[in-house]
Amino acid sequence: MKRSVEMEKKREEERVKKAEMARLKAERARAYEEPEWAKVDGELEDDVAEEEEEEGVRKNELYCVACGKKFKSDKQWKNHEQSRKHKDKVAELREAFGEEDQDNDDEDDGDGGGDADGFVSADEVEKLKEQFEGVEIQTEEKGDE
Repeated sequence: MKRSVEMEKKREEERVKKAEMARLKAERARAYEEPEWAKVDGELEDDVAEEEEEEGVRKNELYCVACGKKFKSDKQWKNHEQSRKHKDKVAELREAFGEEDQDNDDEDDGDGGGDADGFVSADEVEKLKEQFEGVEIQTEEKGDE
């Protein structure tokens, strides 16, 4: 019986101490004054708040690049992905990019440089380096005259 009474007293003392510490901490927080060098202009504060709002909105938005539409929920997005219009637009884009890639491949084949993956051999790098250095030297000579 004595132990439980003593323990209750200790708990009560601890609660009182914690409450006092919280009160002191709150007082210090209210009394805190920001140094002059750290103060922010009112306009800047407004700008930051607006940017944070916009970022919050942007984080929740989904955007379909193919169709140019914004969606506010995952469900809308998923429904859009299943739509015929979206699938048609994606197919058109794939065709356009496929033609563009094919055109780029044809151009690459004509100059003899690089392979289909866009990589260049070490010999070709050396040739390009020599060409570049030659152009650089010529421009410096013209600048000296």
